[in-house]
Amino acid sequence: MAHILRGLQFYPGKSLVHRLDPRAKLIISASLLTVALLYLEISMISLVIIVEALLALISKTLKRWACAIYGIAPFIALVFLLNYVIKALSAGQLLDPQSLYESFAAAYRVIALLASFSIFFLTTTPEELGMALTKLRVPYIYTFAFISAIRFVPILAEELQSIIDAQRSRGLEFERGNPLTRLRRYIPILVPLIVSVLRRSYELAEAMEVKCFGASKKRTYLKELKLKRADYMAITLTILLLAIAIYLKLFQKLNLP
Repeated sequence: MAHILRGLQFYPGKSLVHRLDPRAKLIISASLLTVALLYLEISMISLVIIVEALLALISKTLKRWACAIYGIAPFIALVFLLNYVIKALSAGQLLDPQSLYESFAAAYRVIALLASFSIFFLTTTPEELGMALTKLRVPYIYTFAFISAIRFVPILAEELQSIIDAQRSRGLEFERGNPLTRLRRYIPILVPLIVSVLRRSYELAEAMEVKCFGASKKRTYLKELKLKRADYMAITLTILLLAIAIYLKLFQKLNLP
């Protein structure tokens, strides 16, 4: 869990990717996600992952980007196993090359899906994301709720780890016993975590009320977003490549001469 959060938490920098407008980065991430959803071929998914790795390298967040992928390794293995079992049973043979290929491609696609937005969150502050959503005409109340969730997730993860360490120091063991016993032992962790969440929610509600949240519908910002030449170039190139990818997918599907 810690690896996933590290790979989705903003990392400050002055790279070209960091300096892009968040709307441009959002379009890039959404385009990579779309291509990963359209194609099941390993070669195309590999191309998407290579592009994502290059963006991580340019933004100097490659290690954190790799941490996010490492964090979902158990989920990737589970996706592969479930797909292979279902497809192998449907094919009627245990060692089916086609089932193996399709299962690997499905698990491989999970990497591309997560990594597509990992770059966005690693190079975009919550404030920039909030301004981008507001510019896209998303109601501010929903934007605020989303940004607050992003801000609190790393904090709650740290509190969860602190609670686990504190309970372990008191002699609570999580590795021993049957699954039901292990599940019961997490109650002393969940109760203080829920209390902490409720306390923070109450403090946030009070702060919002004191600052008259929602009193004015027209909001102003210290920093205004403005698309620059590099942003227009990145958006144009991304849309062009996405259109080519969609065309090739339709071309292959229709088997046109």
